[in-house]
Amino acid sequence: MRGVYPDSSKFTQEQRQQFDRLPINLTRMLLHCPVEMVKSFLDFGLSFRTGNLEPKIRELVILRMGTLRGSSYELLHHLPAARVAGLSEMEISAITSAKPSGLNDKFSLILQLADDCFQLGKVSDSTSEKLAKIFSAPEIAEATLLAGFYEMVACFLETTGVKLDEHGLNWGK
Repeated sequence: MRGVYPDSSKFTQEQRQQFDRLPINLTRMLLHCPVEMVKSFLDFGLSFRTGNLEPKIRELVILRMGTLRGSSYELLHHLPAARVAGLSEMEISAITSAKPSGLNDKFSLILQLADDCFQLGKVSDSTSEKLAKIFSAPEIAEATLLAGFYEMVACFLETTGVKLDEHGLNWGK
């Protein structure tokens, strides 16, 4: 299955509707799955754009998970989104480095959440205590879900051999 996409010329109307929502190689590969599953996946993934997290924090978590997983695909699509969200080039460089430094306390702490999720499969007690002093319970819950979602996406991308799209998404529209 690695690198083998469903034949888009044979998409049903329902499959075509889902592909048109997010016309990228990830969606195309997802369409090996039942269309209701793809719809739910896209609904869930896109819901983070209107969630509790400010855009900079959302994109920080996504970039960090993409970096930790070595997911060029996630970075292709979310580096532009991070810029649209207002992250500076210095902040992006720190987030995507092996040993981040130079970030403010808030960003450093949410970066630690992502690192914990990746390394431990959960947020450590120490990180949780620090997060609770700066972030609300809904923000912490959503950031944890977001980290897990992009961990899952990276696994799917690598397992199925999704190729890089020619261009990243236009998040500014």
